[in-house]
Amino acid sequence: MKLVLAAIHIKASSRAMPLGPAMLAAVLRRSFRDEIHTRILNLFVDQTAVECADRILESDPDHVGFSMYVWNRDLALEIASVLKQRQPGLVIFAGGPEATADQVGVLSDPAMDFVLTGEGEDLIVETLGRLLRGATPQEIATSARPMPVKDLATLPSPFLDGTLRMADYGGALWELSRGCPFTCDFCFESRGTAGIRRVPMDRVEAELDLFAASGISEVFVLDPTFNYHKANAKKVLHLIAVKAPDIHFFFEIRSEFIDREMAGLFAAIRCSLQIGLQSAHDEVLRNISRSFDPADFEAKILLLHNADVTYGFDLIYGLPGDSLEGFRASLDFAMSLVPNHIDVFRLSVLPGTRLAETAPALNLEYEASNPYHVIASPTFSGEDMALAARIAHGCDVLYNHGKAVPWFGIILEALEMSPAEVFERFATWLESHPSEDLTQTQRDFIGSLFEERGDSLRGSIAADIISYFGYSAELMDARPMESGRQDTPSRRVAFNHDPVDLLAQMQAGTISLEELVFTLPGKACNAVLSVNEGTIDIQTLHVPQSGHRLNH
Repeated sequence: MKLVLAAIHIKASSRAMPLGPAMLAAVLRRSFRDEIHTRILNLFVDQTAVECADRILESDPDHVGFSMYVWNRDLALEIASVLKQRQPGLVIFAGGPEATADQVGVLSDPAMDFVLTGEGEDLIVETLGRLLRGATPQEIATSARPMPVKDLATLPSPFLDGTLRMADYGGALWELSRGCPFTCDFCFESRGTAGIRRVPMDRVEAELDLFAASGISEVFVLDPTFNYHKANAKKVLHLIAVKAPDIHFFFEIRSEFIDREMAGLFAAIRCSLQIGLQSAHDEVLRNISRSFDPADFEAKILLLHNADVTYGFDLIYGLPGDSLEGFRASLDFAMSLVPNHIDVFRLSVLPGTRLAETAPALNLEYEASNPYHVIASPTFSGEDMALAARIAHGCDVLYNHGKAVPWFGIILEALEMSPAEVFERFATWLESHPSEDLTQTQRDFIGSLFEERGDSLRGSIAADIISYFGYSAELMDARPMESGRQDTPSRRVAFNHDPVDLLAQMQAGTISLEELVFTLPGKACNAVLSVNEGTIDIQTLHVPQSGHRLNH
């Protein structure tokens, strides 16, 4: 049997690792040796179905399996259709979250022979074994049943057995557990699983050793709630600090399980945390089987903040019982806790979730196909959903892409505006002020807000602060990563005040625009910003001072 397992990624990145197909390939190799020749193929959603089909047929397979997610379902089915047209005898199947959640819908496609639902390792071994013994795809389609893996120690590691060659990737997806203890109505994670199961610690150690030796820069931990089992999470964090101190790790965590020790362990490694806030209203969250204690949430986030840990939040608009004003308030609450970034999503009613079952009673109007977005609800009109989407876009561009964390709070205080109001205004501004220079766009926009107030002086200082932090961030991102390279990123920037004086005062604790107006002399100049050994150098031009190095 010649099998192709296809992973369809959103885009080429360090996250574009076919971990799911690799897990299946590893168990197939162990179980069948040379009876099944498996090829793992990486495809991308910006490719056409014909291009993808051509890639698949290069291997002359007789069986093709797709790892199906909500974002690649349409393309996967289109590819399957092209494959069937070209090679009618090809056996095509799908697995993964989307195929599991909507087995009937996926199987109704004429190009799909059968669907494997739930965790795939034991199930694919049984299924392909039956096919080798003479079972037909039709028999598989009517008889295949989920087979959760009860003990993750029974599974081979696709990293350790060479199924995934680390040299092919700049990062890794890393699975440490399966299952979720929570039952959020909008999520499919906890449905159909056999409780929380963890990868044994000896395998965790061995994989960490391999990651460190391979030289990869990033690891994305797939656990939906990494820190649920606090003792186990702390063991892993200790191991990371010892074995992989140079790799940046990304975790999804719950705030409830953070304590001071854990915050310190996160601070001791290179990492970023993503925390599912979703809404700041307990009465809204109870509609989706969650709850919220704002005082506890703030206290736990403060532990991370004081430990200098990088963290971000997830928010969802369109939740049952929520409103536009409720969403604005949730966004303002989240921003008050100074996240490094904030991801804002429109609610999706995903197949197979409890929300899909309760949506009719909740009078949720939503799309019948991918991406299943909520269109309106009794408390959140279609017009309000569109406005929330505008606010979310403004937030993403101004705050996330614009890396506004260092300056946003300072300027927001001076403007006396809410974050949601600023983001909405910025989204409107972008429509008539397109520019490829995001820092300049931020400067111009914020300057316009101060001009409206007749306060051009504070606006000029705000513009300088944005310029320094914005262009410094761009330069740090552009710096050469290879040792021995001599090229140093630099940029000439116009300032309204001497940036050396400005940064010196800010570092001394003067962070109010009101104070800076009285203490910072107006001294328009140009300056060259450059990167030198991980810091930003400032060389002012046409100003008596020759330059000064500041820590970035």
